[in-house]
Amino acid sequence: MEQNSARVFSEHWSIYQKIILHNYMNHEEFACKVFDLFTKLPEKNLHILDIGCGDAATLLPVLQQFPVSSYTGYDLSSPPLQLAAAHLMHHNFSPVLKQGNMMALIQEEEKQFDIIHSSFAIHHLQDNEKEKLLQACFCRLYPGGKMIYTDVFRQQHISRDQYIEEYFSYIKNEWLLLATYEKELVSEHVRQYDFPSRLEETIGWSELAGFSVLARYRPDHLHAMLVLTKPKRDE
Repeated sequence: MEQNSARVFSEHWSIYQKIILHNYMNHEEFACKVFDLFTKLPEKNLHILDIGCGDAATLLPVLQQFPVSSYTGYDLSSPPLQLAAAHLMHHNFSPVLKQGNMMALIQEEEKQFDIIHSSFAIHHLQDNEKEKLLQACFCRLYPGGKMIYTDVFRQQHISRDQYIEEYFSYIKNEWLLLATYEKELVSEHVRQYDFPSRLEETIGWSELAGFSVLARYRPDHLHAMLVLTKPKRDE
């Protein structure tokens, strides 16, 4: 399934760029929240992990304006990683870009990070895998480190099937600048590969892993950002 998902996004990358351009999934609002979070971090050179990094464009504004010691990006697809390498080539750090399954990669990871970021990637995992990923992320953060987790989520009383139908309606009625065939391709991807968890359950898994919830931001009932922190040892 994962390699098929990677192929879909490789073949239809331009559609995803249009979704971002027209802000159909609140990328602009989330980017502002991320930038604001970075302004509040202690002054230090940061080690950053970006899970489902794509072309690295989501974090480019902070990578360009804040001190970064290292950037590690995971993605299933090779073409976005090639774009990420081009976007990052003139920065004052050497990016490490890894192609593969996010669960396998983070379980193999040896580095520690100040920030773990993931934008619209973790919902491809099943719930038990999300729990394990959160546990692995907690282990890979320095004490005091932050995880920025942006994704699609279900409401508490909504099943996956109900969510799928609701998202189809959202695409059809709100994504007005996509062609019909583009909407159909996105809808098929959602049907096959989207397994959004309920936000409150996700918060519960995060707390079981050891995180504290620093902030949550939900611009609508479909999309949300959680900012999680790993407590320092003396807290």
